Amino acid sequence: MRLVMKFGGVSVADGKGFRKVGTIVHKYHERGDQIAVVTSAMHSVTNSLIDAASQAGRGRKDHVRRYVDDLTERHRKACEDAIENREILDKIQHVVTSTCDDLRNILLGIAHIGELTPRSRDYVIGFGERLAAPVLQGVFEDMGMKAKALTGGEAGIVTDDNFGAAQPLMNMTTLQVRQNLGPIMEDGTIPIVSGFIAQTQESIQTTIGRGGSDYTASIIGASIRSDEVLVWKDVDGLMTANPKIVKNAKMIDSISFPEAMELAHFGAEIIHPKALECAAKYQLPFRVKSLADPDRPGSTIVSEVKVKDGDVVKAITNIDDVDLITVCGASMVGTPRLPAKVLQILTDEDIDVLMISQSSSEESITLAIPKESGSRAQNALELSLLGSKQVREVNIETALSIVAVVGAGMKGTPGVAARVFATMAKENINIRAIAQGSSELNISCIIKKKDAAKAVNALHDDFELGV
Repeated sequence: MRLVMKFGGVSVADGKGFRKVGTIVHKYHERGDQIAVVTSAMHSVTNSLIDAASQAGRGRKDHVRRYVDDLTERHRKACEDAIENREILDKIQHVVTSTCDDLRNILLGIAHIGELTPRSRDYVIGFGERLAAPVLQGVFEDMGMKAKALTGGEAGIVTDDNFGAAQPLMNMTTLQVRQNLGPIMEDGTIPIVSGFIAQTQESIQTTIGRGGSDYTASIIGASIRSDEVLVWKDVDGLMTANPKIVKNAKMIDSISFPEAMELAHFGAEIIHPKALECAAKYQLPFRVKSLADPDRPGSTIVSEVKVKDGDVVKAITNIDDVDLITVCGASMVGTPRLPAKVLQILTDEDIDVLMISQSSSEESITLAIPKESGSRAQNALELSLLGSKQVREVNIETALSIVAVVGAGMKGTPGVAARVFATMAKENINIRAIAQGSSELNISCIIKKKDAAKAVNALHDDFELGV
């Protein structure tokens, strides 16, 4: 089989993790599979690079020097713990040191100028993946496998120049990735591709957004026409609810891409929605596998939606820490452009809208916003709208959560919404806003954050997902 394996930051958190990844890949390699690996940065490294870039932009050179020294030592230590062969170890540690020296020079350059541009920021925050890939190469070689570390750009992923959230140019990308990786894999070599980063047609490094390593795996899988993409996680697979909240949550054996995308959007952070969208377009099967128990089958994500009798709801998920913004005014009635204007204001402020609901009277629009953006959203809307005759006030309510009921079996099944509301009422939980997409794959409710765990457990029990 031809496989793409994606390993996240938790998988490569330290030398022991790198070695575990090598053991997993070696097993598939031994049975004759052709494998391409996509790696994230070591755990928490991307966040630390973002901070380092910000500190450099403020001219803090001493901070930069200390940071790069610590980063170098962390990766050299991971090499020592994961690679036994001295010659291979020396080679990879030299690559790590050289790469970190490049990072130091770039950050000090930014600090000298005192300006951090989107282009230079993208270049800096991609260093985590650029460091992880060679370490994996050393581990694989230490275990007797041929391997080659590549950046996303070197693999052939081409994007536009929207730094921070670049969009792949898929026609060019699929052709180049196939040309670049195909011969390597046919030769029995395992390409190790740095996730998250790519490049423009002018070879300028870009990043494709947070969670981009999942997206990279989809792009690689679509390009080389892989039989499956295996995403390795520290969980058994996709669950019927967050097991930290619901003790009897069960693993979902199989789920469709539309259902998985709904779960991903509403808090189940297993696979990034962009990766699922790409995989669905190219009909690329995904499987979530367990790092702790690699022999378990995991959860499959496939194109075909299969609904068993009585299988109405597939999972319950939730997003904590949500603010509710309500824009209201009697003059909004019959003003079709106002909802578009509201969303444009938030788009200009780079604020994500998790959910939107408009009353049938058209006197109010309600938007769910991540907590960290709530006050900023309210201020932007007040500045832009309160001077008009259409909007009377912009209100904000905090300490809320979104609870979503997801399942393909909901489509065309009467009474699901009534059942959800009855369960909430039985638990004495007040619903502040509701929304249901035209696909009928989910019903979303906004409730008080303090009631979220109770609501998720009650709905999980009512739909008998733990049985």
